[in-house]
Amino acid sequence: MENQPKPLDIKRNMLYNTIGSLTYQGCLWITTVLVVILSDGYNDSGILSFAMSVGNMFSAIGTYSMRTYQVSDVKGKYSQRNYVGFRLLTLVIGVIALSIYSVFVSPDGETFAAVLVYLLFKVDEAFCDVLYGVDQRGERMDYIGISQFVRGVLVVAVFSLGLYFSQSIVIAILGMFPAGLAVTLLYDIPHSRRIAPIKPELSAQQAKDLLVECLPIVLEVLFLGMIVSVARQYYANAYGNDRLGIYAAVATPAVLVQAAARYLYAPALVPLSEKWNESPREKFLPFFKKTLKLMLALIVVCVVVLSWVGPWALDLVYGQKVAGYTYLFTNVLICTSALAMLYYLSDVLILCRDIRGALISATAALIITLATMVPLEAAFDMQGINYVVIVACVSGIIISLVRLSRNKELKRA
Repeated sequence: MENQPKPLDIKRNMLYNTIGSLTYQGCLWITTVLVVILSDGYNDSGILSFAMSVGNMFSAIGTYSMRTYQVSDVKGKYSQRNYVGFRLLTLVIGVIALSIYSVFVSPDGETFAAVLVYLLFKVDEAFCDVLYGVDQRGERMDYIGISQFVRGVLVVAVFSLGLYFSQSIVIAILGMFPAGLAVTLLYDIPHSRRIAPIKPELSAQQAKDLLVECLPIVLEVLFLGMIVSVARQYYANAYGNDRLGIYAAVATPAVLVQAAARYLYAPALVPLSEKWNESPREKFLPFFKKTLKLMLALIVVCVVVLSWVGPWALDLVYGQKVAGYTYLFTNVLICTSALAMLYYLSDVLILCRDIRGALISATAALIITLATMVPLEAAFDMQGINYVVIVACVSGIIISLVRLSRNKELKRA
């Protein structure tokens, strides 16, 4: 394209992406803090946590988990217009599927209403993801970082004002949708257009091919999302929204560790894909190991520092509202770190086109979640949620590493 912006180097992409995306995740966490501070009790916090857990499941279907596939399509099998057109299709499928699912799992009418309006917010977020894929493929992740930064600030501002004036969690969540949509229309679409044409274009055959090709990927990411979502949803139904709200207030800040790790390696996916498609592939394995070591180093530092700072910060933010529950925080950090590592290894398996291996590891992790959540949560209460996630993720990590070690193409490199 004429006047196409020049790509940025990997360090600048990493910096913009990490700062912007962490700001966005931090703002989403702030909503979980504000819902405790601005509400009476923990019911609203539990409702928001429940809606978020369903929203995470929607993201797997709505995005069809195609970001890694999209940015690693270095040979241009599908155009960016195809990916945008396919995203509109998967958004419709996701809304229908999760709305039906929510009817059966929501504990009451208010929670169901909150889930539905939160899905509106997630629809806009999922559509932006395909635009971010265009930006990432063009190696202009500064666009992503700026978008995430502005989006996060607007969303938390509208949410807090809505909750303060209406005292309704449903209205507060509903306000998040137009806040995000404004950024999509005014910033994301114009900037993605500078990199590639994004007017939706999709034939029936292309839709069928992408549905079939990427179904294992969407199942894999859906299963990964369900590790945490199912464990929390069961806890809410078994022990109540108030109890889940207390856990969520303590646990949500730790998601920043998972987000930091994922955003750190995201800019490396395009060069990693290019090294995979080179012949010979001798540069792929060293680059993969370097990214893995960088992630591990970040995770270790974050867990050590936040384990010390976290309980103090939680007491400062919530006061007596979480007194007696900050002991959960260290294991929550370990949970999110293990989940981040599992996501990274899954993305590498997809990039290497061992989609079957990624699905096998995610399926095993979900099966372990379903098998352990009832006894562990009964035995350890809130801490049981952490133990379920840790055991499931470690199992998935081991399987992923075994699949990578047996990859014939890597052995030849």
